[in-house]
Amino acid sequence: MTGSELREWRKRNRFTQDMLRENLNLGSRQTIITWEKSEAPIPRTVELALLALEYLPEKCRKMDGHRFTAAELPAVRENVRMRT
Repeated sequence: MTGSELREWRKRNRFTQDMLRENLNLGSRQTIITWEKSEAPIPRTVELALLALEYLPEKCRKMDGHRFTAAELPAVRENVRMRT
């Protein structure tokens, strides 16, 4: 999978770059940006992780494409911390 294919995958599966960064447990969103700008293949392990996110979302995703209001965010963050 190339960077442009990664971007298409991310949009098709309703992930922002930051959501994908969090679900892949990466330290920086810049990694996603770099991969998406490159035409070199992304690491195979990342491709496999994307398959898990796509086909096992209830077990793997920390968040879906829903956008929360500022008032909802503290409760959402606490819920995510409790799951991990």
